Amino acid sequence: MTADNETQAFYQAEATAYAARAQCAEAGDALGQFATRLPPGAWILDLGCGGGQDAAALRDMGFHVVAVDASSGLAAEARRRWDLDVRVLDFAALDYDCVFDAVWAAASLHHAARDELPIIFTRLEAALKPRGLLRATLKMGAADRRDRFGRFFCAMDEAALRTLAAGWTDVTIFSDLGFGYDREPTTWLTLQARRS
Repeated sequence: MTADNETQAFYQAEATAYAARAQCAEAGDALGQFATRLPPGAWILDLGCGGGQDAAALRDMGFHVVAVDASSGLAAEARRRWDLDVRVLDFAALDYDCVFDAVWAAASLHHAARDELPIIFTRLEAALKPRGLLRATLKMGAADRRDRFGRFFCAMDEAALRTLAAGWTDVTIFSDLGFGYDREPTTWLTLQARRS
């Protein structure tokens, strides 16, 4: 994503607190279910790794994990807390070619502008091996908006997400209620799809 200045400023200023937050049980369950769909020793891209807890959990399950985040502050926290090698990179600048068996994009893509998402999805498709798995979670919203911390979230609904996944196979999208860092009730959309 081309990081929005206010969103970047939040993650830089709050990197330590954000990385220290407890992971909810639902997130752990989702990570475990994701892992069961992958071959042993799979290569995984954690796109928007944040504080690094998911990348570390996947690594500890025996997967090869490449962690990427747009925030240098969060990348530093992930390195410090979990001994991860994190690449600081704008999501639209992903430059991997047929490397990964899967992409885990938990609560990261919704910070990108809607007009950037097609480019990002093209880059994700290129980064995956044939039949590679993508799992992405995004906050649902009818319009672009900011939360009380000033973070940007793009407008997203099931139809828009399905359009982004056009050309992918085994596409499933579901929604559930939960919370984000702001502890506000949130409808989350989850996309699971495979590269053709």
